[in-house]
Amino acid sequence: MKGLLRIIPIKSHKTWTIFTDGFFTSCVKDVMETDDYPKESIDSIIQNGVDILSQCPNPFVTDDYDSKTGIVIGKVQSGKTSNFISLIGLAFDNGYQISIVLGGNKNNLLDQNVTRLKESFAIDPMKLVILDTNSNSDLLDSTQIKDFIKQGRKVVIIGLKHQKHIDLIGDIFNNESLSLIPTLVIDDEGDQATLNTKKYSKSTKNNMSTIYESVIRLKNKIKIHSFISVTATPQANILIDTLDLLSPDFGELVYPGEGYCGLSEFHGDNQDKYIKVIPETETGLLDGQGVPKSAIEALASFFVSNGIRKYRGDFGNHALLFHPSQRKVDHASVVGKLQNILESWKLKAEFNEDIAYQGLRRILLSSYDNYSKDGAILPTFDDLEEYILDSIKFCSKVHLCNSDTDASKNSELYKTNIFVGGNMVERGLTIKGLAITYIIRRAKTTSNVDNTEQRARWFGYKQKYLDICRVYTTQQIKTDFHHIFEHDDALWDIIEKSKNQGTPFKEIGRVFINNSKVLRLTRPNVAKTKNLDFDQIKTQNTVYLNEKIAIENNELLENLINMYKERLIIKDYSASQKHLLLPDINFSIVKSLVFDKYVYPLEGNLHKNFFDLLSVGFQQLKIDPLTDIMWVRYEVKEERNIDANGRILSTLLQGHNPNMKSPDYYIGDRKLPDDRPDNIHLQVHLVKPNKLEGVHYYSLFFAIYLPTSLINSLAPFVTRGEE
Repeated sequence: MKGLLRIIPIKSHKTWTIFTDGFFTSCVKDVMETDDYPKESIDSIIQNGVDILSQCPNPFVTDDYDSKTGIVIGKVQSGKTSNFISLIGLAFDNGYQISIVLGGNKNNLLDQNVTRLKESFAIDPMKLVILDTNSNSDLLDSTQIKDFIKQGRKVVIIGLKHQKHIDLIGDIFNNESLSLIPTLVIDDEGDQATLNTKKYSKSTKNNMSTIYESVIRLKNKIKIHSFISVTATPQANILIDTLDLLSPDFGELVYPGEGYCGLSEFHGDNQDKYIKVIPETETGLLDGQGVPKSAIEALASFFVSNGIRKYRGDFGNHALLFHPSQRKVDHASVVGKLQNILESWKLKAEFNEDIAYQGLRRILLSSYDNYSKDGAILPTFDDLEEYILDSIKFCSKVHLCNSDTDASKNSELYKTNIFVGGNMVERGLTIKGLAITYIIRRAKTTSNVDNTEQRARWFGYKQKYLDICRVYTTQQIKTDFHHIFEHDDALWDIIEKSKNQGTPFKEIGRVFINNSKVLRLTRPNVAKTKNLDFDQIKTQNTVYLNEKIAIENNELLENLINMYKERLIIKDYSASQKHLLLPDINFSIVKSLVFDKYVYPLEGNLHKNFFDLLSVGFQQLKIDPLTDIMWVRYEVKEERNIDANGRILSTLLQGHNPNMKSPDYYIGDRKLPDDRPDNIHLQVHLVKPNKLEGVHYYSLFFAIYLPTSLINSLAPFVTRGEE
């Protein structure tokens, strides 16, 4: 059997064979081999594509319309583009005819995607046509696209994330025959720009942002398609309403290849080695005319680290990035300051026998000593000095990289580059050989996890020279990224576990850890969030008034009691207060046997989502707390004032009897957990309405107590801000 193939069940009576040795996939694999991708990495990328494509509509099933929305989650700077290009190749080899790539909301990102796609499919244009909305708008009409398809050519259309560009693509599918052609849509950086930023708008005219509205129109026009968002920061995509057309039906994690260095390497246990904190007492880079000591140290580390790499025989690209702010005036100021220092250092390096060089030498030697203290294996400084001076002499000028000036072309003329930039360098754009980063940009108050993580341009395949990589930043940014590391690790863990358990992506518990007080998961105009803030005691205020449902709910309790009847304990509090206690049952068991099967009312304060959130929170904490179940007054028929909607109008929990000398003295239902305060305490009450005509059956009400320790442990966790 040639190549890899996998038989995927699409419907109960149909299968789809996905071939991985087709023409377009082979082209992509050949290019990756030419670029020295390890065979294991290529196999992994292709298998990722199979896993994703297997969940897309089967293009050979044409008896009905079908569309799916998916999300591919990778790591920042980990090579997600290679994965979605391979997915396009697989789709073309397995029945898809058209692929649309929404390639970023800036022209440089669009150009980057166009270049990568053309390089990855370096084939005869009579087999594949690659068009983009900037250069080929005159060919983007239904007549031309139909002609390409009739000629047996596959078509890739790359568009800017802009209403005009997306609508231009959408107009193609106004043609009925084209609307039925199986199409793969890739939304690169799918958490950015595409999602609805007017979800919570108070406007009565339109609650859809322009780009989102254009994307929805595009999706609605293509009858057979899969829409795949590709991102390293999926917080917004996961937290939006699951009924939203861009909410993922399925998701895949794409693991980085060997040698990748990201959050765990830079911001985990060894973060103090790589992250150098800029002193708060230091004058800032944006203040005054001078350059702070930390910026001088960053420059010195840059040239010393480049010298170390050259000494080791590594003459690859080497880069330094200053990320001071989003303001262009700040960029220009920093470029000027750094360029003055660079020119001075170049002159001193050129005439290194002059006494003026000795001051620069001391700065470089200090950086060398710092690397040595951090454990880097180094030659003597004397042996290294020639390589360091060579790096200074052949360094680029300081490149400005923002929306006014794109330094990418100029930087290709050098191996050693210094960049200063803002928004242009914080998402999607790769800086080759980035070794030293100086980043002080941060919002003064609350920042977003997703936007902040995207600024980590220092992530990437750097294992060969990780020991000399450094990030100079503030204490707050260092703390931010450590919290992001904890959050990202837990997010991947919950998606992995849900996938292994067969949980549909839309049903994954939307509970994520966030230990930071100054970070929120995403922008609140797209998705609202809230902390898991549980009351210590929560009592159910509404039941489903239906006799059949009441009997079935009651049977859940009876079955649990029968299952553990040898462990039951009668708790005798007074002559009229006898309760049945089932102690020390794991919460997961109670949830699966009772909470998951109980029929909850549509209205009310206690519902399945409450217990689901608790469960996911416990999974994140890697605990399964013990639960005491107490059937309160199990021998007594309780009645309460309940209205026709099932809402209890009186108090569910019975209060205490204040007369301590009375034989009926009772501490009250709220005090019952005090006997075992470290366990979850679940009270079950069988109650009948006392004034509701025609209702003679008893319904099961819950009251649940959570120990303070659990409430505090769950406090850092965040979930969707709306039900």
